[in-house]
Amino acid sequence: MNAKVEVFHVNQAFYDAFNRQDLDAMKAVWSEGGGVACLHPGWPVLRGHDRIIDSWGGIFENTDHMEIKLSNTDVLVEGSMGWVSCQENLFSIHAQGVQQSAVHATNLFRKENGVWKMILHHAGPIPQREQE
Repeated sequence: MNAKVEVFHVNQAFYDAFNRQDLDAMKAVWSEGGGVACLHPGWPVLRGHDRIIDSWGGIFENTDHMEIKLSNTDVLVEGSMGWVSCQENLFSIHAQGVQQSAVHATNLFRKENGVWKMILHHAGPIPQREQE
């Protein structure tokens, strides 16, 4: 399997872990090495594996049903670094019905001991006119 396909699959594993709200699967995607960071929309930058995994645990515990479907996905690989640029289309079920929103994400991966691991997740809002 070529590197771009491998990075595409590990990126999908990240979103599968999110959609299943599976903290163990989320831990498996993230690097335990140095230099990891996560920026959820509207949050301060989180640094360090434990803080990042704790944030996902809190998100999973405090949400009902959420699902992300990706669009506009681009994968680039250069040596031991791979990155994915994509639009996260988030669907949430609330008492008022289904709510949809979209953010743009950049996910950075580093190959560690032959395995691609996430070292950065950065998601931010997309201007409304760009979504339309």
